[in-house]
Amino acid sequence: MAVDRELYGRLRKRMLMFYFAAGINFVMAVWVVSVGSGQVALSTLATILIIFLGFAGLNFYMARVLKRQWDAHLRQHGGAPGGEAKQ
Repeated sequence: MAVDRELYGRLRKRMLMFYFAAGINFVMAVWVVSVGSGQVALSTLATILIIFLGFAGLNFYMARVLKRQWDAHLRQHGGAPGGEAKQ
């Protein structure tokens, strides 16, 4: 059975968006720590940091879940796990 390239393209685009969002959240967490360390209370800074890192972790997790589901779909339908079907 051939791999549905349109479905793979949509899932890959969604995975890349999740990874990109995780990167942005991580960069924002670093930026908040570097700029806000002397300007706000430590508890406020920690709360903001936890929120950004939490969303970064969630985005990374969602991308990995999509990848695992795609690999399971390929195994179920006779393809090779890892992204592409055997030619």
